[in-house]
Amino acid sequence: MFINYLALVYYYKIYHLLLEKGLLKKYSPQDVVLYLSRYRRVKISKEWIEVEIPKKTRDLIEKLNIPIT
Repeated sequence: MFINYLALVYYYKIYHLLLEKGLLKKYSPQDVVLYLSRYRRVKISKEWIEVEIPKKTRDLIEKLNIPIT
């Protein structure tokens, strides 16, 4: 039940973020999770390197102003 509670909390955080940015008509919270799951980083000799980010994912990250470090 605790995991379900956490999932619900994050679902509504994403929902409110989409609502604030006016993107709720174009994206759903499930879409955001799907697109962000395609973001990959690889650790090579103690250094993290970003693998190519798909264009749709990169556009969504820019629209939502999500800091990727």
